[in-house]
Amino acid sequence: MDFNVHKMSIIRLFNQDQVVGIGFLVSEHYALTCAHVVAEALLIDSTTQSCPEGEINVDFPLLNSKDKFSARVVCWHPVSPLEDSEEAIEDIAVLKLDHLPASANATRLLLSENLANNPFKVFGCPKKVPFGVWATGVLSEQNAKQWFQLETLTGYGIEPGFSGSPVWDEELQGVVGMVVAADRKREAKVAFMISTQILLKAWVYLESIVIRTKEIEKQVKPGLLPAKRKLLEQEKKYLEERINDIPNQMRFLDPASSDYQNLKRRSEVYFEKLEKIENKLSGF
Repeated sequence: MDFNVHKMSIIRLFNQDQVVGIGFLVSEHYALTCAHVVAEALLIDSTTQSCPEGEINVDFPLLNSKDKFSARVVCWHPVSPLEDSEEAIEDIAVLKLDHLPASANATRLLLSENLANNPFKVFGCPKKVPFGVWATGVLSEQNAKQWFQLETLTGYGIEPGFSGSPVWDEELQGVVGMVVAADRKREAKVAFMISTQILLKAWVYLESIVIRTKEIEKQVKPGLLPAKRKLLEQEKKYLEERINDIPNQMRFLDPASSDYQNLKRRSEVYFEKLEKIENKLSGF
């Protein structure tokens, strides 16, 4: 899917005139977002167990339109009342929009087992920036809740205002999950993503529209996208500097000493890593 088409799926949720979070179309009339974003829009507790009633105003900020549309909640997984909950299926809401702008488009939702280290891009509306900004970074590993940690590299850090945003995987060219939280209580610059795998369990309808990516990965991975290539080139430069520095350290050491042998082994490890990176950069 073209990234510009993906942008047509993104919605903002409002409480009166204030943007409270993001969501995204996954089919013609259905969108995903976070339960706590819905709670802010409707002024209710995010741990409310029953499915909320009431209309939520949304718009499509990346279309050339200022029109707002009405949405209602049709599937609800509230925030756990336990701060240390390890429940993966929480803070998820599905919205139904009866009316859409003509140029709106559902995004491409992907299911993949291999996400770690993939570059991503997300849209959000942090405080005092209601028109929105982009954050980019790299997907890290999963935690005990099976949520992926998001590590931002450039642009804005992910913070409140990004919640509910689709996580666009630049390598796989599709959405692989939803931004669920920046650590709101401590205001730490840590953010997490609920993967498509968990979203599927939360709302079984997604099973009919999700795309499994084993074949896509085979096609895409040989060609490096700019963000991935930049990261590899940075790692390559770092390793080359370490390798060039080792002979200077070894010069004054006894070849029989443990320090000399340790540096020799370290050099071998660096060379192995460098070879792997060069192979990736050359497409082998």
